Amino acid sequence: MPESMLAIRFYEPGNLKAEQVSIPHPERGELIVRNSVALTCGTDVKMYRRGHPLAKPPQIMGHEFAGTVSEVGKDVNRFNRGMKVVSVNSAPCNKCFYCRQHQPNLCEHLE
Repeated sequence: MPESMLAIRFYEPGNLKAEQVSIPHPERGELIVRNSVALTCGTDVKMYRRGHPLAKPPQIMGHEFAGTVSEVGKDVNRFNRGMKVVSVNSAPCNKCFYCRQHQPNLCEHLE
């Protein structure tokens, strides 16, 4: 596995840089995903234009992605190396009609 990866990092509104950064190792309860695709969403555009209160520059952008699990940390039980995964940009409530029908992608109360 390579020791670095290309990342788009946010420094301040209007200032993004494509840089090589070290690939992290997973902490307890975390996993590492080798991205196949990353998307630009509305939050990324807003952060680029005016910043974001939770952004801590330099921050890697691209929280909507799909890829393959490349490394699994301790206490991770539901994911294995080699699994295909996709990020979820919101958390389902697990209580509404659709969540109870095992369709959290249709959740009426995304958090």
